[in-house]
Parts: sequence; C-alpha cells; structure tokens
Amino acid sequence: MKIYKNLSCFLLVFFLLLMPYNTAASETNSDVKLANVDIDLSETDVIDSVVSETIGAAVYIEGELYNNEYATISVTTKNNGEKSSEGHIIVAFPNNEEILSMEGSGDSVELYPGGSSIEGKDGIEIDSSEYPFVGLVKSGWETGKNETLNLKIKPNKGSDEVVFLVRAALKNDATGNYERYPSISDDVDQQGWYVYKKSIGISGYPDLIIEDISWEPENPHENENVTFKVTLTNVGLASSGNCNVKCYLNGNEISFIPVSGLEAGSTTFFTFNWISTNSGSMDLKVVVDSEDQFFEFNEENNEEERIFKVISSTTSSSSGSSSSSSSGGTGGSPEPASNVEVKELAQQFISNGNHAKFVFTKNATSIAYIEFDPKKTAGKTTTIVETLKEKSTLVTELPSGKVYENTNIWVGNEGTASPDNIENAVVGFKVEKTWIKLNDVDSSSVKLWKFDDGNWVELSTSQTGEDDDYVYYEADTPGFSTFSIMALYPEEDPESTYRALANSVEDQDSEVVSEASGEKESDVTGSATRENNSGSLKKVLLPVFMLAAVILAGYLISRKRN
Repeated sequence: MKIYKNLSCFLLVFFLLLMPYNTAASETNSDVKLANVDIDLSETDVIDSVVSETIGAAVYIEGELYNNEYATISVTTKNNGEKSSEGHIIVAFPNNEEILSMEGSGDSVELYPGGSSIEGKDGIEIDSSEYPFVGLVKSGWETGKNETLNLKIKPNKGSDEVVFLVRAALKNDATGNYERYPSISDDVDQQGWYVYKKSIGISGYPDLIIEDISWEPENPHENENVTFKVTLTNVGLASSGNCNVKCYLNGNEISFIPVSGLEAGSTTFFTFNWISTNSGSMDLKVVVDSEDQFFEFNEENNEEERIFKVISSTTSSSSGSSSSSSSGGTGGSPEPASNVEVKELAQQFISNGNHAKFVFTKNATSIAYIEFDPKKTAGKTTTIVETLKEKSTLVTELPSGKVYENTNIWVGNEGTASPDNIENAVVGFKVEKTWIKLNDVDSSSVKLWKFDDGNWVELSTSQTGEDDDYVYYEADTPGFSTFSIMALYPEEDPESTYRALANSVEDQDSEVVSEASGEKESDVTGSATRENNSGSLKKVLLPVFMLAAVILAGYLISRKRN
C-alpha cells in the first residue's frame, strides 16, 4: 500500500513540475489567436441618429441632400434579441419620389413601384399601391448583427422636402409572430403598419440662365476660326448640380461642354472654337442643363439664341487670293467625331525663316503648345488638338505602358507640317500630379510616343517644370499626327534594373568578405543549425532528467522510512 502511495506522490510531483514548462512553451509558440468577428455597421456617427431602441431592436435613420440633385437615405436595424429566422426593413415614399438606386447588406433588396399589388396589415390584398417602397429581406438574422438599406432619391420638382416612411420587423421564432418597429406611432403607411415618418428639407432651388453669348471676330469669313464665349449665372437661391451645356448651329450640335456646379449668385463662362466652311446667316442656340440633371426654379430660361453672318471669301482681293492659294489652311481630322472627347484650335501665320508657335490657351487638352521652324511659307494655318476617348482609330494597338492621354495633333492641310516643310518641332504638354501619384509612376518615366509609318516611336522627352497641380514636359518630334502620353509600368522602370544589378553586386561583395574572414555562408548556416538542434535536444531531455530525479528521490525516501 505504501508503495502505491509513494508512486502516487511521485507522479503528482512530476506533473506539477511539468505544468509550468508546458504552459510557458504554449505561450511562446502560439502565434495565432482566435477571436469572434462582429461587423457593426452603425459606427458612432450612425448611433447619433437612433430613432428607436428597444429590447428587441434598434433602428437608425440618416438622410442628406446633395445640391438639390438627390438625397441619400440610410436605415440600419440592429437585432438586440435572439436570432431571427427572417427580418425586414421597409422604406416608403408617399410623395412618389423617383428612386435612383438602392443597395443593402441583406439577402435581397426589392423595389415595389406605385401601382404594385401588395398585402395590407389585415391580410387583404391591395390591387394597386399608392406609392413606391423598397424592402430589404434578411434570413438568419443573428443576435447583435446590423443590416443596412441605402437609397438614392431624386426630389420631386417644386417640392420643399423629401418625405419617407420607415419600419422594421423581425420574426420571433418562439411564437412565430413578427415583432415590429415602431410598435406604436402617430403615422401609418399604405399597408396600415406603424412607421417612423422622416423628411429631408430642400432650401430653395438653383436657377441657371445664359447671361451672355459673344464671338470673335464679330464678322467672321469663310474658313476662319471663330471663338465663342458663353456666360452662365445661377440666379437661384441654392447651389446647382453639375450639368452639360450644348451648342447648336443651324440645328446641328457643334459643342458639348460639362459645367461644374455653381453656387447661388455665382457666374462662370466657357469658350469653344468653330470654323465655318460656308458663308451666310448662322443661327446659334445654347442650351444649359440640356439633360435636365437637376431641378430649377425656372426651367423655361435655359435657352438663348443669337444670329450672326459669315462673309464669303470670294470678296477677297487679288493679293488676298494669292495669299490664300499658299495658305496652310484649316485642314481637318480623319478621327471619327465619336472618339473625340474635346478639341482645341489655334491659328498662326507660317512664313519661311520665322519661328512658329501655336499656344492652346483654353487648356482644354493636355497639349500646351507646339512649335517648329518652317522651311516654307504656308500662310494662315490652323492647328487642331484632339483628346481622344479611346486609342485612335488610326492605330491598331498602343505601346506597352500606362496611358495618360491619347491625342491627335493636326497642323494645317496634309503635308503642311511634314519633315520636308518643318524642322526643330517640339510638343509641350502637361500631366496631372494626382494621376502620377495614384498610378504610382515616376514622373521621369512619362514619355510622349508618336505613331509614325505604322510603328510607335518613343520621342525624346524632358521635364521642364512643375507647379502644385501639373508636371510639364517637352518632346522633340519629326512631325505631327497621333500621339500617346504614357508612363512606363513600375516593372519596366529602367532604374529597377539598375537597383537589381546593384543588389547583385552587394551580394557578391558580401560573399567576398565572408570568404576573406575564413568563414563561408554554409559554415555559418551549419553552426546556426547545430545550435538550434542543441536547443531542441535540451528541451526533450529536460523532462526526462526531471522525472529520473523525482523517482530517485522518492526511492531514497522510501528506503529510509522502511
């Protein structure tokens, strides 16, 4: 019996000695900790918008108006009770506002437009609903979890607020009934359920007018560039949204200009260029907010018309006719208009021996200027710069790199700016710093490429300066046609090759130093491995030595007592 007692004591002491060692080992070797993840959609800013919090659920509602263009509404419901097999969030619009977009975190989000067949509170079918509503459905709604419904709404024209009704429901699986929120209210929806009634106020409306239209020269001739200036003013009581302005000449659209939102009482203007190929009376019409992108106090003052006359070139004098015969002309673009995002024109008189420079002062494109030395006199010449929506239709593919902008440059008629007629040609252009930063490219890797005889040629490009918004460049070119402003991808950066070579040299230097010290890398590695093996062996043998010591001590004590 004593032997068993002694053996039990030995084992107890043994395990007590081992426990601290194992715990320490566990703490040292455990790198991963498991945690419960609970995504809370409410955050602190939404919690401030709580409209109801009960034992069963909490409902948060937020709404905001953007320049009278649209309102955003966000409804979040949190399950404070037991897990629910099904839950709903419903938002209705009794004034029939247009629902522009909807999204939610649940299993499904569905729009029920006005006129839909729906079921009332008492279970009676309603053949045609009075107004639209959006419903979010979530199955298996866990305890403590949030579900959110986000909506984008267009206010009704002439209304001073956006009214919306909100309710939520979670199924109590113990009773089979739904617990609804709010449980009581002064307001009900078209189905008879209690709702939270909320509204977003609309303080005044914008009102854009075309204050003035002018052009230069006042009496243009055929084939002469005409610059139009259109002045817009917001005479309303609220900021306007972004909109488009379209300009028509004799019924044909000649310009499409995006305009940023205007503060109440503020004025802006834009210019565009046009070249007439015919003489006679011209009817110019300008339409602001042509696509009715936001509501205005007065929608009837968005158009203005002007009439001007283009003088025929046949009235030119004989000397003028002689000059015209050698004119570089206005030329044209072989690029389809559907692929041109924006264009800008500039005119100069080209004569042999006089440096020619075309400056694009409207900053409509990334091309700031072009210049060259003429070998021949071309006369009055128009240069057209086009920013393209995609790659030019005149090329089959682009060179490898990150494209900033594809552009065409056309100087006069065909052949006016050929290598036979000009020399020392350069292109000045700019690139936004935000683009350089967002695309993680080196500003020095930005180059101008020219499509020449079926191939892309990288032009010699140098950085000439920078300001807060742009980096400026200049590139030498043999002529003018289709260009692409682009940067090398990071992996194509020549400096990366240099850095790789530098690292290789450093590695070789390190190896030489190691050999000089008489210790190779393999020797060092082997030494480290032996040290690691020695440490592992100690960890294994330590418990064995401890066990042997305990047994020996117990044996000696037992012998002494006997």
